[in-house]
Amino acid sequence: MSISTQNENKDVITQIAEDILAQNGAVPSKSNYIDFAKQLKRDNKVAQAKKLLEEGSKIYPLNLSVHTELMKIYVRQKNWSDVAKHLPRILVNIPRKTNSTLTYKLYKYLINNRHYSEAGEILELLVKANPEDETLQYKYVELAFASKNWPIAIQRVEELVQFLGEKVPASVLVDLSIAYQIVGEHEKARSLFADCLTKYVDELPELFEDGYRKVTLFDNGESRIEFYKFIEPTNTVFATFDSIDKTWERTPFAFNLLKKKRVDLISLRRRTTKNYHQDISREEYYETVAKLADGYEKKFAYGTSLGGYSALYFGSTIDCNILALSPRNSAHPNHGTKMRVETVFQHELQHPYNPRITPTIIYDPKDSIDSKYMKKVIKKAYPNAKYIYYPYAGHRISIYLSQIGILKDIVKRFMAEQPIPNYERTLRSKSTEYHRILAIHCAKTNKKNWALQLAEESIRLSPTYDRPRVLKVELLCDLGRMDEAFEAAYEGLELFPKYTRLHLLLISLFEQQNQLKEALKAVNNALKVSKSPKLKEKREELLAKLEMLATE
Repeated sequence: MSISTQNENKDVITQIAEDILAQNGAVPSKSNYIDFAKQLKRDNKVAQAKKLLEEGSKIYPLNLSVHTELMKIYVRQKNWSDVAKHLPRILVNIPRKTNSTLTYKLYKYLINNRHYSEAGEILELLVKANPEDETLQYKYVELAFASKNWPIAIQRVEELVQFLGEKVPASVLVDLSIAYQIVGEHEKARSLFADCLTKYVDELPELFEDGYRKVTLFDNGESRIEFYKFIEPTNTVFATFDSIDKTWERTPFAFNLLKKKRVDLISLRRRTTKNYHQDISREEYYETVAKLADGYEKKFAYGTSLGGYSALYFGSTIDCNILALSPRNSAHPNHGTKMRVETVFQHELQHPYNPRITPTIIYDPKDSIDSKYMKKVIKKAYPNAKYIYYPYAGHRISIYLSQIGILKDIVKRFMAEQPIPNYERTLRSKSTEYHRILAIHCAKTNKKNWALQLAEESIRLSPTYDRPRVLKVELLCDLGRMDEAFEAAYEGLELFPKYTRLHLLLISLFEQQNQLKEALKAVNNALKVSKSPKLKEKREELLAKLEMLATE
């Protein structure tokens, strides 16, 4: 749910919570059921709304409004038997129930949507009704962690430990040790974690998914900062920053690589790929992670592209070594890309001047956007940075470094604070990205045949990589080899049937041959596998052209 949607909904949710609190533990009113169900439907949680209204219909069996809302869902789902079953005239025989789960569901909803104050009041109401309920005592801890109130979280966990006595599970003590870390009480954290390792050695693997225990440190609905505590003690932490194609639904940037290094992670994440972290400031990042990061002997920041930009912009707020690959924020109004300029840019246009740090910055000097950004922004801000150049590696330089087999070695040397050597130039012959980028540069200087050979070598090196396929079609078209261009386009679409750019290229080939009906057929086929607005626009354009020709 976006921040704007949350703000629109908050008054509704707050009013429901206030109404329930005013009833002081009585069964929620019928309007509570109706209003909350409507909100759930607005959030596309129809199944939850249905269950809630079914409960409400049993508590208020003669209330037409509750049943009306429930029947709307049944009609929407074409569930005609349930429509009939819940008609008011046959509901008089349904036994009246007084127990309700609405209050608990409301608490969960408030937690999930970051309405922590209201969630706390609802939780107090639940505890008042069930003071010995052990599960509710855990909820106090859950609420404190969710609201990021770490001193209160520590207090709540310590109270829970007293409440549980000898029954305290490993998860409670592990989370307490992490909370101590977050507030900067590192000796307490280390001591408690060591006790957990000794006392709960068999239970810990279940608590550390893929070797890590995750705690969210910051969450504004669009950006998150997540802490990944490794299952073993470590004196090293990596601040990582996701690249442009990652969201918080996936593992953090470099997770699998760094897991093998047995380090802790502090990862800046985002909800959507259209987020450029303009919703979080340097000050917020520092306030969130500084005390935690101070507990480590070795601190590093690492990212590529948007992540490389963030490693410098945010990572420079803490005392750490930074490895930034092709740093760039595509939303920058002066040094970004045209397709991203609709994003409102809230960060400083220039990185704050910082001569104290010596970040390692790796990029392709032949990439015009990156090269300009380095010259105009990065080199001015970080005068003592160490620069490593890889011509024709392209902006996606981490892919290039991985393809030639040196990325892991670079990270290893960076962690050991060793110089990064000049690797053999012959290694670049292994990179499909190198051949693709060099082909693009050759094409720009009208060396189309050379470019085509390079594109074909790029495909040979990585047959399942989509971008060289597009380049090959474009080059064949430029060379006037249309039959081969069509063949290359069809071949590419067999491998990548949902690749919109390849579909548009095929359509363009038909248009260049004045085969508009075939172009329209190609658009219709493309729309079966892709809902791209560009394809829909192209379809309307072709229909208009065909209609015009028909009237001439």
